[in-house]
Amino acid sequence: IWVGCYRGLEEQVVPAAGYKLETLPIRSLPRKLSFKVLTFVWSLALSLVRAASLIKKHKPDVVVGMGGFASYPMVLMAGRRGCPTVIHEQNAVPGLANRWLSKRVDLVALAYDDNQQMLKSSKNVEIVGNPVRSAVLAAERSEALKKLGLDEGPVTVLVFGGSRGARKINQAVVGSYDNFRDDQDLRIVHIAGMIEYDDVKDQIDKINLRTDKVKYHLFPYVQEMGAAYAVADLAVTRAGASTVAELTARGLPSILIPYPYATDNHQFVNAKTVETAGAAKIISDQDFDANQFHKIVSSLVHDSQELKKMHERAVRFGRPQAAQNLAAIIVRIADKTELKREERV
Repeated sequence: IWVGCYRGLEEQVVPAAGYKLETLPIRSLPRKLSFKVLTFVWSLALSLVRAASLIKKHKPDVVVGMGGFASYPMVLMAGRRGCPTVIHEQNAVPGLANRWLSKRVDLVALAYDDNQQMLKSSKNVEIVGNPVRSAVLAAERSEALKKLGLDEGPVTVLVFGGSRGARKINQAVVGSYDNFRDDQDLRIVHIAGMIEYDDVKDQIDKINLRTDKVKYHLFPYVQEMGAAYAVADLAVTRAGASTVAELTARGLPSILIPYPYATDNHQFVNAKTVETAGAAKIISDQDFDANQFHKIVSSLVHDSQELKKMHERAVRFGRPQAAQNLAAIIVRIADKTELKREERV
């Protein structure tokens, strides 16, 4: 059973995936003092009551919090009712909900070794990585090329900024196109996002020439990101937890441009962790432009040895078994709960 926020994205995604969804009226906590703080406090109070009701109704063997604000009332009330609890932290900088809960749960599962010191947990801690969808891991290059309508082609750079796109990244690609147009050893697969797509297409159409040697392919959105990763030799993107996990699980070298307004600057810390492992290069959002994009992409695309080293380091850093690792922990704790129940009987 999935518990999420009322009117959140999960209301579309979770039922479509075939899972039962319950919702809480929880709001996010404003980072600045304002009237919205009162709204948050009221929503938290209502959510705690609702969470207690859901625990009583479903009688779960274990409750797992994945770090969002909806997880806080559920995990807190589950613990108070004697139900085993687990939290998982996806980012290198723990979120506020997990920081609040870390002392209260039975087990803390982390994506990175580094964030153990940031959670003052007196309970068990295990490093599991970030779960990655099986479809992302299973995608094969030959089939992915067919799905995206591509041939074998040259070295492929995948550029994307999430489902909504990232204007800064999109404009860097458009602005550098003239520098790439004669590079026959390069293919750019550019996922601009649904909102940005028409604008990017108009700009590219104005500068695109029939004599261009670079292979440039523009998409508004790719439903199966595993296919996009499978055709790529290098990725240029933001540094969200899921993205970083998917890139490294597939062993894909990357150029990461952390979103500068992420809470606690966690995208930079995510990116720094991968860069330290030698699997990525970081460019700050402030410094990232068409010239920087052209410079770093050109240097890596034409340095097969460096790309190979980054690939090997990404493979070592990645945790493709993270989902199984986390699931095993949850089952283990649930089994202990069942055993205790049997002993009481």
